[in-house]
Amino acid sequence: MIFDEVNRPSSAPEPHRRRRRRRSSPEHSSGGREYRRPRSNFEKASRLSRSTADRGDRSTAAWLWMLGLLVVITAGFAFYLQQQKAERVPLPGEAPSERLLAFVDPILAPLETGAEGYDAAQLDQVAAQLQKDAAATTLDDREVYTTAATMTSILQEAAQDRARHMQRLVDLGSPVIGLSEGGAPKNPAMTDAQKQHLELAVGVSWQRNSGNYRNRVEELWYRLLRLEQGRFQGGSASAAMAPPDPSNQ
Repeated sequence: MIFDEVNRPSSAPEPHRRRRRRRSSPEHSSGGREYRRPRSNFEKASRLSRSTADRGDRSTAAWLWMLGLLVVITAGFAFYLQQQKAERVPLPGEAPSERLLAFVDPILAPLETGAEGYDAAQLDQVAAQLQKDAAATTLDDREVYTTAATMTSILQEAAQDRARHMQRLVDLGSPVIGLSEGGAPKNPAMTDAQKQHLELAVGVSWQRNSGNYRNRVEELWYRLLRLEQGRFQGGSASAAMAPPDPSNQ
């Protein structure tokens, strides 16, 4: 027993001490890498806030740049329109509203006025001249003549419709100023009561149609006056000269 204790190697460490040193060795505990302290929540929040602020600054700068560009474009376009308006030369000749004013009221008047007060052939000549004027002007001035041409086409349609209604009265034997002073109806068997009923129906039909024509014409009329403002040397028709509605008289 004594020799066994003396022969035991003194340099051999005890098992539990060897195990303890192995655990405490930095090579085994960190796998050969340096130890790094984990970031705190404050550091993470600070870094996130800085990145968010940087993105917000870039976005604000982009929006300010776009806003400045839009302001510059708007100012340039306004200056261009002002220059174009200042350089406009008054258009020659009579304003389209002055040419058309004489046709509106006679064509849309009740049938009792007959075919007097207007000339359908002269209205066709005005329409042809407006088309020539529109073709000879620039795009900025063309809208004046195209609006007047549209108004003229409505008046031509109304004049044709009026002529058909007056012809119905002539066929009934009713007097129509400028067409017939009255005579025998095409249907001799028609009684006076039937004749009066048909005359009334023709008058109501034209009153309804002429009201529709007048609404379309007046809408174009006021638009035409706005387009003509300051564009013609002789001026245009006044808004107070707008044709009255005979049905309200």
